[in-house]
Amino acid sequence: MKIAMYLKKRRKPCEVFATVGTKIPQGLTRPLEIFVTTLFTWNLKGVVKCIQFYADRFPRARIRVGGIAASLVPEYVTSMTGIVPHKGLFGKAEAYPPDYSFTFNRKLNASITFMSRGCVRQCRFCSVRVHEPEFFVKNNWQRDICLTLPAIVFWDNNWLASPNLSDDCDRIEKLGKTIDFNQGLDARLYNKTVARRLSFLKLNPIRFAFDYASQERHVLRAINLAKQYSKSEIRVYVLYNFKDTPEDFFNRILLLNKHGVLAFPMEYRKPTSEATRFPGPHWNTQLLRALKLSLVFYYRKGMITQSRKSFQSIYGNTAKQFVSKLYQIYEYDKSLKRQ
Repeated sequence: MKIAMYLKKRRKPCEVFATVGTKIPQGLTRPLEIFVTTLFTWNLKGVVKCIQFYADRFPRARIRVGGIAASLVPEYVTSMTGIVPHKGLFGKAEAYPPDYSFTFNRKLNASITFMSRGCVRQCRFCSVRVHEPEFFVKNNWQRDICLTLPAIVFWDNNWLASPNLSDDCDRIEKLGKTIDFNQGLDARLYNKTVARRLSFLKLNPIRFAFDYASQERHVLRAINLAKQYSKSEIRVYVLYNFKDTPEDFFNRILLLNKHGVLAFPMEYRKPTSEATRFPGPHWNTQLLRALKLSLVFYYRKGMITQSRKSFQSIYGNTAKQFVSKLYQIYEYDKSLKRQ
């Protein structure tokens, strides 16, 4: 959306078309350039098919590839298409607002923007350190806001590390819109001052992350402060299938359940073009499959609800029971497929 606006503003006259996949937009006949953006690495084979599709139909067009997946596995894109992808942010487009005329057949109910890019952390499981290696603030993020849309979704990776936090809060408050920090807030930086300041904003839900057991003290402090200063729903991303064990993962979601907040399990997947899941050193395909099934069939939108009774019924009371119940779910699903 930002690239579309950049092209319209910098290359006049310029007509821009947008689509998803291989559906050629109506009216597109002889494009000069085709920009292909990527998101998930496990979908790169589909991206390659898309690139080849447009290369066959528009052989004179210059095809440019970028985005998160292409930045993480650029050698795969090059080996399959001969195109060297752009890695990282497309800096020229960052200064322009999104083109909200491109909805991709979806109803937009919120503006999308960043108040900062990159992250001060260097988490080994996170792609941000590759795609956005430098942390910096954006002073012109308000240009991205569509005033006719009722809400704003911020996609910052670690906004609480921004030196502009106080000024950003003032700007958000003046806009008066409902906001959501979709990537979550760093519990280690969420203190009493921050909680009090955010309480004046229309922030819902409040999201944190619980990636390691060692973060327990920070996460619980953040949850308690959020409850003290806000009535918004609290959701916590819970990483699994990285270096953790199933028992460690259970202990984290159990802790969150006991504190009455939503847990949102997030599976770590290696940055590879293969769609096949790769179990972490302490997981296996059966446990990963069963956990995913439990989230799909027992919970809403993949989140573990606050209900203690439901939690105990599905996952048990101990880590040992948790693993046993997951294997039971897997075997039951397997038996259904044999019928």
